[in-house]
Amino acid sequence: MDPGRFDTRATILRRAVVADADGDPVGAGDYAPVMTLWASYRPQGAREAAQGGRAQNVETGTLTIRDSAQARTVTNADRVALRDRDFNVTGIGLPDRRTGTIQLTIATDLGGA
Repeated sequence: MDPGRFDTRATILRRAVVADADGDPVGAGDYAPVMTLWASYRPQGAREAAQGGRAQNVETGTLTIRDSAQARTVTNADRVALRDRDFNVTGIGLPDRRTGTIQLTIATDLGGA
């Protein structure tokens, strides 16, 4: 992939594990930034989805990042901060050896309809 296409800064957000006094995990904390990467974002459009009995506008897209040891730690439990919005990671593609990239499918709620 052409390096010029990586024109967007994306921050991966992850919840920290909260432990009790004995060190046993008891839950998850707030989302905090763990890495910032150059990425290429391609929106796939907005649609309406029924969530909780009411219609929600949802934007989905594909985020392409460079393959690295750090990028391979991204999971579906993470979020992506992109263009002043938080996106949920809904899918992670396998690393592409030919292009040296990983594609993430991301989605965000745009609010009620």
